Amino acid sequence: MEKNKITKSDLIEADNLLEEASSVFENCINCGKCKSLCPAFAVLKEENYSPRGHAINLQQKILEKALFQCTLCKVCEETCPMHLKICDGVLKGRQALVLKGKGMQL
Repeated sequence: MEKNKITKSDLIEADNLLEEASSVFENCINCGKCKSLCPAFAVLKEENYSPRGHAINLQQKILEKALFQCTLCKVCEETCPMHLKICDGVLKGRQALVLKGKGMQL
């Protein structure tokens, strides 16, 4: 089975999604309240897997497969003092990864 080719349009859309994902985290104050309750961080114990890690990476326009470890449980959103829609940012980041051909491999 042939892999889908990544088009210029896909890359443009991925860049737009990355901008949107990054903007979700613009007001993140890196307090870490989200990190202490995150189930993915509790198991994996690496900053990249925490909501704060996603915020830092996406603000720096760094896409990582760590975004696929998020359970989208929204406990981070419930504890965020800035009321950020963290899961929306994670989903946009995931979409950008897929468009760039870096999504989860089945």
